[in-house]
Amino acid sequence: MKINSLILPGLWLGVTIYLPSPQASPPCAMMHRFFCTRILGVVSLAFLAVASIAPAHVVPNMTVEADFDSKGYTLRINVDPRIFLASDPTSLPPVPASWYAEQTPEQVAATHEKAQQYLASAVGVLFNGQKTTLPACKIQAMDGADNTPLKADTQEVHLLATANGQLPTNSTTFQIDFAKDANTSLILLHSKAGKTELRPQVVFPGETSRPFQLQLVAAAVAPVDAPASKTNNIYLIIVISVACIVIITGWLLLSHYRHHHRGHRKPGDR
Repeated sequence: MKINSLILPGLWLGVTIYLPSPQASPPCAMMHRFFCTRILGVVSLAFLAVASIAPAHVVPNMTVEADFDSKGYTLRINVDPRIFLASDPTSLPPVPASWYAEQTPEQVAATHEKAQQYLASAVGVLFNGQKTTLPACKIQAMDGADNTPLKADTQEVHLLATANGQLPTNSTTFQIDFAKDANTSLILLHSKAGKTELRPQVVFPGETSRPFQLQLVAAAVAPVDAPASKTNNIYLIIVISVACIVIITGWLLLSHYRHHHRGHRKPGDR
């Protein structure tokens, strides 16, 4: 049987799709054409969807490490420059290290100022539910792949913003308030005296992190040291007392022995 072919153009791809069309009665031929047209429409929409997604890039996020001790707190913030260089960070590719390395000192200062302004507006610090201003950050460039200083083979650059502050009096909880217009998500890690809590939080724009309890390790350990010191002193006193008693008893026994030995000597031995 001779088989005819229905030739359908593949739109912008420049591809021609051949779909075999068997001889059929007019109603069947109409249904076949309708079916082929629908297939072509679905394929075209799929290619268009892929083409529209292709220019987009991975959404960056921001990591905040909050460390607390008896002296205060330290926030270490990993900043992808795209979040303050564009309102839509996904419109930019990862920032190469050369972008930062080739800047003049004035341009570096301007970049750091942009990062500081973004953080001041996007990140709020709360103690006992009361919001305070994020302290001024010390900013330096680092390798975006392994968070180490920039190297000759660094491909992507990030900024490390470090903020230090004192704990308000009687503080019991800590939170991060993330602004609604922040154009990324935030990953929050807590640690006490360098010991990281294994419960990271993901905070989205407009959200506040759950309260983190500030019972510090240093404060909990300090009262234990005093009783241990007193106990050691008591043991030392007991040891010295026993040693003195032994020495005195030995001296008395020796004196008694000598006196007794002299009293029983023979007259010719004297």
